[in-house]
Amino acid sequence: MKKSEGFVGKLWSFFTSLKLTIFLLFILAVTSISGTLIMQRANPQQYVKAYGAAGYRIIKVLGLYDVYHSWWFLLLLAFLALNLMICSIERFPRAWRFVKEPLRWPSREVLEEMKPLERFNVALSLDETLDKIQGALKGKGYRCEKKLDERLGRLFAQRGVINRLGVYVTHTSVLIILIGGLIGGIWGFSGGMTIVEGESSRNVTIFGSHKVVTLPFDVRCDSFQVTYYPGTMTPKDYRSTVTILENGKPVVTKDVRVNHPLKYKGISFYQASYGTISNREGLLTLEVIPQNGEDEPFRVQVKVGGEVPLKDGYKLRLVAFFPDLVLGKNNQPMNRSEELRNPAALLEVEKDWSPQYRSWVFAFFPEVHSVRNAPFRFRYLSFEGLQYTGLQVSKDPGVWVVWAGCILMLVGLTVCFFISHRRVWVIVEDRGRRRQVLVVGNVNRNHAAFSQHFEELIKEMRGALGVSQ
Repeated sequence: MKKSEGFVGKLWSFFTSLKLTIFLLFILAVTSISGTLIMQRANPQQYVKAYGAAGYRIIKVLGLYDVYHSWWFLLLLAFLALNLMICSIERFPRAWRFVKEPLRWPSREVLEEMKPLERFNVALSLDETLDKIQGALKGKGYRCEKKLDERLGRLFAQRGVINRLGVYVTHTSVLIILIGGLIGGIWGFSGGMTIVEGESSRNVTIFGSHKVVTLPFDVRCDSFQVTYYPGTMTPKDYRSTVTILENGKPVVTKDVRVNHPLKYKGISFYQASYGTISNREGLLTLEVIPQNGEDEPFRVQVKVGGEVPLKDGYKLRLVAFFPDLVLGKNNQPMNRSEELRNPAALLEVEKDWSPQYRSWVFAFFPEVHSVRNAPFRFRYLSFEGLQYTGLQVSKDPGVWVVWAGCILMLVGLTVCFFISHRRVWVIVEDRGRRRQVLVVGNVNRNHAAFSQHFEELIKEMRGALGVSQ
């Protein structure tokens, strides 16, 4: 395309520059690495804990908490898309001429400057020579055109001309992928929802923000199950039985497991996490061991915040329960998670409405924090709390556009790298008793392979014409 002078011409030249393409791809690669190294769409507290307050401010200002949706990353993609479009517009007309207006009948002088080239003489007639050469070319997959004068015959043959368009198919596929990503970024979302067993919700909290998306239907957690590796509290498998409710009526029920999502109306629900609500309707089972040497051990069950009678006028109250106890700042007890990884309970023994003592009970360390000379010792047996399931919820209406772009990219790359545009020109000149044959080949890539192919082609022609090798 002929560029105009002045600012428009300079701007056009800037966007058609290969250096710009390389620069944009390099910057996108570097920023994509940052998106891999830095946590994406996490809570602000997690960033402060990992990078400090100053680091979090930098991450927030630069949008590094969600690199692939940041304004500057989208701007880079827009520049790359514009660069690809303008480069394609600039170079496509020349490639299209190879398809619609190929160089069919160049002069002998032009052909004799090209390589590879082969000459030989035959005794057959002009028509018969052209027909046999044409047959040999068609046998190799060439499409042929013939031009015959009184004493001169010509053939033009080519195959793989689609290779000239492969790069533009690839460029188009990249643009389609970018459009699909844009559709997903604008009309899609990715977040999480926490549902207590037996309850329902329709609110999805978007990752990395406090924005809430309300679904057009309810999601109910009918039940939750988790199995552990023998002798450990390490989860082996966990699943949620989830029901979709439309206007209060169940329409779909499915077990959701890791890598086995529930999909409904373009929205996918993945099993992401789980936990136990330790401060709500949880039931702790303990073994009570009297220290008087007379009474037998017995079991009690107590709810969080509740109390149960023991013996001799004593009562037991469950002050607090920690499913995954760790010590925080100033050695204050806190939960690392809501999973039963290190269960512990804080108990208080009362008598006559007066607290007598407090004692910690640990699932894995039964002897720790036992109070000496106390009338009772306690041993942790189990805790049955309200289970909740954590679901990752995502909607990406552009995913099929992206897949279409990926398939088109595979087609374009296949055409670019596994097909070459091969052309063959043949001139047969009648010189009385003999006909002189000139064969010239040309290829746009992979010249070494074409040289071997050209030699095989000449052998085919000589064999068909009865000419010695």
